[in-house]
Amino acid sequence: MIQYNISLFIEPSITETALRALKTIIMPEIEKQAFIDQIHLFEISSHQEPDSNGYSLQCWLPEFEEGHKEFIEGVVSGFFQKEFANQYVYFPSQLKRV
Repeated sequence: MIQYNISLFIEPSITETALRALKTIIMPEIEKQAFIDQIHLFEISSHQEPDSNGYSLQCWLPEFEEGHKEFIEGVVSGFFQKEFANQYVYFPSQLKRV
C-alpha cells in the first residue's frame, strides 16, 4: 500500500472556497479512478504560519505507478492554478508502508 500525499498551503482569504472545491470537485474526481483505494483530507494542525492554512490530501493506492502521481498532481495543481493562481503552494510526498 502506498500513501501519496499532497500538502497544500493556501491563503486564508480563499480557505472556505478552496476547501469546498477540494471536497466537491477535486476529491470526487480523484476518488473515481480505479487505482485509488481511499482518499482523505486533513488539516495540518502543526502548521503555524499566519499567512497560510495547511491541508493534507492523502490518497491510498494498492500499487503505484508514475502515471498515478501525474494524474493526482495534475487534478490538484490544474484546478488550483486556474481558480486560485498565486494563492497556494503544494508539496507532494510518497510514503510506503514498511
